[in-house]
Amino acid sequence: MNITKGIEPSSPACNLTQAVFFDLGYTLLNFAGDYQATINESYFALAHALIRAGYPLNANAFVERFNDVLLSYYQSRDEDLIERPVETYLARVLSSLGHTEPPEEVTRAALAEMYLTTESHWQLATEAFTVLQQLQARGCRLGLISNAANADNANRLIDRFDLRGFFKVILISAVEKIRKPDSRIFTRALNTLGLTPERAVMVGDTLTADILGAQNAGLRAVWITTRADHPENTRVRDRINPDAVVQNLSELLPVLQQFHDSVSS
Repeated sequence: MNITKGIEPSSPACNLTQAVFFDLGYTLLNFAGDYQATINESYFALAHALIRAGYPLNANAFVERFNDVLLSYYQSRDEDLIERPVETYLARVLSSLGHTEPPEEVTRAALAEMYLTTESHWQLATEAFTVLQQLQARGCRLGLISNAANADNANRLIDRFDLRGFFKVILISAVEKIRKPDSRIFTRALNTLGLTPERAVMVGDTLTADILGAQNAGLRAVWITTRADHPENTRVRDRINPDAVVQNLSELLPVLQQFHDSVSS
């Protein structure tokens, strides 16, 4: 079923769909600017924070090594779906360069500087606040399920845009130690709300993590095509079939209404 547009809902959208779970990045938030250039800038911010903390690093050598280690980690986590703290990989890089692992407070402060570089580029999706308010007013219980390598980073973004109050459950992979599409993270969200899968819908931008993961856990899944042309999506587009497709969040309520009508008819 491919639903992109529909009628304006005239009755509560959550009579049958009792919960709606959202992804964070590229679903509720969008990135403005050159992502790869900003990531590189953030690694240099991390290097300079460590240098100021007393680590005599060559910034260029550190950034090159840190980038290589993280790329390898990202490949492995896509296979085993285990989220390991980014702190682990920072310690590994420093060790390879002949330095001891920093105290926790130094690591946390340095990583905060790294992530603040990228956080300044995230913006709230135009329709996000309105749609969340509308769903909440219709009795939906809302949740957030985010793949993020650093919980502080995700939590700062959630609070920067005043999103926390909308959600009955927030699961971040860095805390849960597993990533979408592992069905267990969706089951944990459902269990927190005391719901069965057929009562919930997942909304996200990534076909594997958000759509296939949710469907494997028994939820219906709505794909928002924010990054439809990203290789992560194009390579699986012919193999994963969302229950609905929307171009932006403003189309979500009519989709939920059609879900409601299809079940109640």
